Order: sequence, then structure tokens, then C-alpha cells
Amino acid sequence: MAIFILVKMIRFARFDQNMSPIIREQPTLDIVAQNTTPPASDIQLAEGSPQEEESEQWMTFGGMHLLDEKVGFTFSMRCPVDKRVDIVPIEIIPWYPGVFEDGAFGIGKELAVAWEHLGYEGLWIHSGWDFWLERSPATDLQYFLETDDLNEVQPLKTMEAKLNECLLGSAVEVYSQKFVQQGQVTAAVRIPSGQVEELSHHTMDLVPYLASAYPESGFAELNPDALLIYFCGRAALDEITDPDADYWTQTRYVIAIAPVE
Repeated sequence: MAIFILVKMIRFARFDQNMSPIIREQPTLDIVAQNTTPPASDIQLAEGSPQEEESEQWMTFGGMHLLDEKVGFTFSMRCPVDKRVDIVPIEIIPWYPGVFEDGAFGIGKELAVAWEHLGYEGLWIHSGWDFWLERSPATDLQYFLETDDLNEVQPLKTMEAKLNECLLGSAVEVYSQKFVQQGQVTAAVRIPSGQVEELSHHTMDLVPYLASAYPESGFAELNPDALLIYFCGRAALDEITDPDADYWTQTRYVIAIAPVE
């Protein structure tokens, strides 16, 4: 039993390590929080927040500084009507060498890793459950795309319909304790298991790659102000699984949220 538990822990510790070796070193970033927030008792719309400096800020969405405090997402799906799905508030940490190996980005933790590529900004977020039944932040979004009301995994056609007809174009509320910013899902793609290895080699040119490899996904027209969200998924009911990947890491989802004024 001890050996079994040790093996499982090692497998989860390797979650998404296939991405880390091909990430080029990020530039030095000034992530010191600016004093631009109102008193904690006042929640303002992010697009109206003042800016003390004109210098370019990293990891922003609309008027929100995403590294300042925990950030949550509420998706108002196009179908079924009135369906809402949450990514619970998460702490966002900048990528650094070793972030996927040192345990900081452990599955089940309420955090995401931020990275920048060609002027686009994105978040790696865990989904699914770990060996100790710890729930990851994007689990509800993953379940919405992959399962029915009984939490049973669906065929590929059903998953793709949910992605393209329900999630794509949906309204998103991005919020923190002090700010709220409205957004919309403007691009979305599901990467099947057979293409995950290829995807892992395009971390630093992700948007151009998706625009070329998946021209109907919406990434060809993506606004640089959009925020990408990258998380793992399961194989569809009628899809061949990858024996070298875990149950929760068979596929990948990439979606883009553009701020709405």
C-alpha cells in the first residue's frame, strides 16, 4: 500500500511537466502592486479604476491587476439558459524556472501560473481531483464540458457541442475582492490526446499555433487584450485514451476571454 501511494504521489507531482522544459526564460517583471485600489469596502468596476503610471503593466485584464489578489471567474453559459459555472478565486503566481517541479503548482491548490507569449497573457489552471480527493479550481468548468447531469463522461460530439455552442461566446465575470471586470469567451479549442505532445512544443507561440492548427477556434482573430486559460481534460466516452497520460490529463482545453467595456 505504501508503494502504491508513493507511485500515485509521484504521478501527480509530474502533472503537466511536459510543458516546463520548453518554456523560454521569461523577462524580468516588475510585479509590485500599485496603490490604485479603493478601500476594501468599495467594489468598483475595473474599467473605471485609476492608473497612477502610464508604464505597461503585466498580467492585467481590463483595468484589473491580476497579481494583486485572488481572482475568480463566473461563466454565464449560452446553454442551457441561466447556467453558471465558476472557477473559484485563485492566487496567480508568475512563472519561474522550476514552478512545475518544486510543488508550488501542486494539483488541488487554489492557484494558477501566469505566463506571457508574443504579447498574449495566459494562466495554467489545474482541473480534476488529486489522489487525496482535493478539488482543483477549474474542475466545475471541466465537468460542464465533459459530463451530463449525472456526471457521466459524454461522447466527443457532445463535448465539442458544449464547447462551441455553450461556452464560446458566453459572458464571463472576472472578479476580485475589490474589482469586477466583464468579459466574453472569444476563442475556445479542445486538443485531443494525440495532439497534446505537439501542443507542448508551442508554449511560447501558442496563439499563432492554435490559429494555424485549429482555424475554426477563433484564435486567428484574437485580441491581444484577451486572457488565455489553459487546463486539462479527460478523454471522451468514444475516444481512444493515451496509456501514458493520467485519467485527468488526457486532453487540453484552451479558451480566451476578452474584456468587455
